[in-house]
Amino acid sequence: MLFAISPGVGHLFPTVPLAWALRAAGHEVLVATAAESVAAAIQAGLPVVDTAPAAAIEAIFGVATGPPGDRARRMRERGRRIAEAGADVHELLLRTFGQISAVTAGETARVARLWRPDLVVHSRLQGAGLAVAAALGVPAVEHGFNLQREEDLAGRFLPHLAEAYERVGVEPRLPRREVLHVAPPEMMVGTGAGWSMRYVPYNAGGELPDWLWRPTHRPRVLVTLGTVVPRLAGVGGLGRMLAAAAEVDAEFVLALGADADLAGFGRLPANVRPVGWVPLHHLLPGCAAVVHHGGSGTTMAALGAGVPQLVLPHGADQFINGHAVQRQGIGVCREPDEVEPALVTGLLHDVPMKEAARAAAARMAELPAPADLVGRLVLATTGASVS
Repeated sequence: MLFAISPGVGHLFPTVPLAWALRAAGHEVLVATAAESVAAAIQAGLPVVDTAPAAAIEAIFGVATGPPGDRARRMRERGRRIAEAGADVHELLLRTFGQISAVTAGETARVARLWRPDLVVHSRLQGAGLAVAAALGVPAVEHGFNLQREEDLAGRFLPHLAEAYERVGVEPRLPRREVLHVAPPEMMVGTGAGWSMRYVPYNAGGELPDWLWRPTHRPRVLVTLGTVVPRLAGVGGLGRMLAAAAEVDAEFVLALGADADLAGFGRLPANVRPVGWVPLHHLLPGCAAVVHHGGSGTTMAALGAGVPQLVLPHGADQFINGHAVQRQGIGVCREPDEVEPALVTGLLHDVPMKEAARAAAARMAELPAPADLVGRLVLATTGASVS
């Protein structure tokens, strides 16, 4: 099974549990990705091939320039534009990931022709996976990573993949394909058929601190901005949140990684504990709430853990995720500068929201685990009907 994954751990991490389910069932798995996802796949214990120079990927996504405040503003403007399309993927993303698909397609195809996979699993916006599957005459499975679904996403993506298909050496056409969603159908935004699979969070490894196991006398609130926002826009978006924390009777765990620059916050409130890298899915179960940027991985992990969410979108698909969380009653979505102590306190004591979050987690747990999908994937390679 070839996993063709777009660069970025937010695209890779959701696919790792399925890759390991296939490995555990005795199937061969190979990951084809680029940039930071190469090292992340290695850390996940998966064999990987690098499909494009990191500089080529950076040239497409653009290197962040200017002060962090300006970068944060540009990220929010782009995020709002992406949210204009609602459940559908914005043309801006289709164009961008069409370029990513093109620069990774040639090497993905070269490796695939040597390795001869029976199935291509590709992240939602990795068109190189579609092109390679079409070239080899094998089926493709689109692996989702958030709450979005779209009936004709592949059809709308295809015109943006002309160069990717040219580099693979075939005319643009869609292979036989299935779509894999990672949330219950009733929680998804948009329309579109697909298989439903439980979201099993994977956030790489890390040493777990002793305090994580100790009982806490106050509610614990996780605060995080994921991996991309601190690097591109800094952590200034949490200024109001940390000021509010000082007036809330709770323990706040500030999980921004070891490299985040906290100097701009001055002296942190006594009830705020900064931590380095701790896997998110180990932090969440002991938390009464989570404050985050709306990244897909954090949103889905919090949903699966049954933890109420305060979403402070910074860009990308984060506005879409935040609005979806709010519509489902499992959290609220606000601008970073709208955070007040009363908002955080309300999040901790909102009984209907807590019940809704727990119910959503229970519904997620009812879905088939990645291991339960292995048989369907194997059937898909034979062309058998698996609907």
